[in-house]
Amino acid sequence: MLETSVADPSGEPDRVIPGARPGPAERLRLGQGRWRQIANVGLMVAGLALGQGAIFAVQTGLLAAGEYELLAVFATHYSFAILGIILVDAGANITLARAVVHLSPGGLPNAKMWQAFADTSTIRMLTALIVGAAATLYAVEISDDPLGRWYVFLALPGLLLWSVNGVGLLDGLRLSGVSGMTGSIAYVVNALGLLMASHRSHEAAGAIMGGAFSLGYLLTLCAQWAALTWKGWHPEFHMPSRAGLARAFKDGMALSFQIVPGQINMRVQLVLSAAYLGAETTAVFVYAKQIVTAATQVLQFVLRVEFPGLVERLASGGRQGLFGIMGAQKMTLACAVLFSVGTTLLAGVVAIWSDGALHRTAIVMVGFAPTILTVALLQMTWQCLAAAGAYAASAWALTIGAAVGVVASYGLLPLLHVFAFAAAEVILNFVTLYVGYRFLERTRVTSPGSPERT
Repeated sequence: MLETSVADPSGEPDRVIPGARPGPAERLRLGQGRWRQIANVGLMVAGLALGQGAIFAVQTGLLAAGEYELLAVFATHYSFAILGIILVDAGANITLARAVVHLSPGGLPNAKMWQAFADTSTIRMLTALIVGAAATLYAVEISDDPLGRWYVFLALPGLLLWSVNGVGLLDGLRLSGVSGMTGSIAYVVNALGLLMASHRSHEAAGAIMGGAFSLGYLLTLCAQWAALTWKGWHPEFHMPSRAGLARAFKDGMALSFQIVPGQINMRVQLVLSAAYLGAETTAVFVYAKQIVTAATQVLQFVLRVEFPGLVERLASGGRQGLFGIMGAQKMTLACAVLFSVGTTLLAGVVAIWSDGALHRTAIVMVGFAPTILTVALLQMTWQCLAAAGAYAASAWALTIGAAVGVVASYGLLPLLHVFAFAAAEVILNFVTLYVGYRFLERTRVTSPGSPERT
C-alpha cells in the first residue's frame, strides 16, 4: 500500500541556517528529535510485526491444513474492507497531522484544532455512509454468498467507527509509533477471527470474521483516544463549518487520488484469481503477496528517513537526473535489492527442500520476489514527486500505472497463470515510474525551483 512519506507531520523537512553552528541546547534538541524518530520507527516496525505477523501466522497454519477456500474468501473480503478503511480516512492522517502542527502551538489542543477535526470527521462519516450503502446494496441485491452477506453487515460498524480515528492527531503530536502500535490491535483481532472461523458454516464464518473486523477497529479507536487523553487531548464537539467541510472534501479528494489507484490493482487481481484460478491458487497468491507487502512496508519506513535529504537535493537548483534522484535514496535502494534477492534465494531453497502446499507457495514466491525491487523504485519516484510538490503529477502517474496493471493482469492471465499478476505488477511499477519521472522533468524544466502546487 502506498503512503505519503514526510519528514515530519507538517510535511516540511527540518530547516537549518547554512554556516551556523548549533549551540549545546540546539544539539540537545536535535539529539532528542533523532531519538524520537528512531523510537517511532521502532514502534511502527514492532506494530507491523505484531499485527501483520499475527495474520501471517494464522494464514500459514490454515495453508498447511489445506483451508484454501477459507483463506481465499477471507483475503477477498478483508482486502475490500481495508480498501473501505482507506477510502473513509481519505488522507486525514496527513491533513490532520499538518493541522496539529499549524494550529496547535506546543502540541496543545484548542478550538481551531477541534473545529478542523469536526470538519474532517464529518466528511469521513459521509464517506463511510456512502461506502456502507454500496456494500449493503451488493450484499443484498447482487451477492448470493451467505458468508459475504454476514461479513458485510457485521464489518460496516468498523467503517463508521473509523470516521473518528485519531491517527492524524497522533502523527501530528509526533506519536506515529503509538499510532502504529495501536493499529496492530485491529490486525491481531482479525487474525483471531480468521482462526475462529475455521471449520464453521458459511454464515458463522462470515459473522465471526465481520464481527472481528468491527471489534478490532473499536479496540484500536479506544487505544488511540486513551493515548490522546493521556497527552491532554480531551475530545470536544464542534458544529462543522461550511468552509471547513469544503476544505476537508477538497483535501480528501486530492489525497485519495494519490492513494486509491494503487490499491485497486490488488483487489482486481484477487477477483480475477478467485474467478479463474480457484481457491487454492488464490490462497497461495495472497500468502506470497503478503510477504511482498510486508517487505515494502518496511521500505516505506526507510523512505521517511531519507525524505529530508531528497527535498534538499531537489531544492538545490538545477535538473536532477534519474540516477541523482535514486542516489538521494540509496539506503532504500540497497534495502530493496537485499530484500528482493534474499527473498528469492530463501524461497528457492524452500522450494527445493519442500513439497505439497509449502512447495507451491515457495515457487510462487520466487516469481513475486522481484516485485519488491520494482515496488521500491515506484515508491522512490512517488516520494520524489511528493518532495517536489507535484501532487497532481503523482496522482496521474499512479492512475495511469494502475490502469495498465489491470489490463496486463487480465491479458496475461491465460498465458502466465498466477505469475501474470507478478508480471503485471512489474509493468505497473515501471509505467508509473516512467510517467512520474517525465512529469517531474517537465515540472523542473518549465518552472525550476518552483514546484507544482495543487
